[in-house]
Amino acid sequence: MDGAPKQVKVGGVQPTENLESEHHDFIKAALEQSKTHAGRKYKIVRATQQVVAGSLHTFYIVFEDDETQQEYKITAWSRPWLQDKGEGLKLTFDKHEKK
Repeated sequence: MDGAPKQVKVGGVQPTENLESEHHDFIKAALEQSKTHAGRKYKIVRATQQVVAGSLHTFYIVFEDDETQQEYKITAWSRPWLQDKGEGLKLTFDKHEKK
């Protein structure tokens, strides 16, 4: 089916194909919150997005200066219509253990 639109499952997790400056802003903000990783250079291993009540972005990163290449998981739950900035964007930063 050439030219047919790609079928998207509503609410399903989709790979993020084109990272935008907003995505890097989410990552940098999460690293700033972590204190010990603020300002470190990173490489994105993979990224996904999901439409929920807003959008949930998940990024798996490694730090360029880390020889072990330990992966970290950052999530950004964006709900830009909320007035309170603390509620409009929720960030998490965790060490990712591969299963």
